[in-house]
Amino acid sequence: MAASNDHIRQTIERYVAFMNAGDADSIAALYAEDATLEDPIGTDPIRGREKIRAFYAAAAGAVRLELTGNPRVAAGEAAFPMRANLGPDHAIEIIDVMAFDDDGLIRGMRAFWSADAAV
Repeated sequence: MAASNDHIRQTIERYVAFMNAGDADSIAALYAEDATLEDPIGTDPIRGREKIRAFYAAAAGAVRLELTGNPRVAAGEAAFPMRANLGPDHAIEIIDVMAFDDDGLIRGMRAFWSADAAV
């Protein structure tokens, strides 16, 4: 049975909270063992939970995420807008898209942003 929409929304909220807390281990635990991460779109995807954990270890806590709209959830996937606050006068507008497996773990995440999205 697929992950419920409520579970997916809760996972997104936990993702943001763990990112802001600097907790790369807890972020990685939200992902399936064989998950992929493409952040930003166009870079080589990162594959596997351990490599994903290492990716977040470099950013978690330093980047402060803020949901700027409600996640749109359908068919085991979600898209949601965020602001990544990188410093007092530097932020990037992002749209993340996550796909979830039947166990409710993230099987893929793609982050849509570019330097021209800085505000």
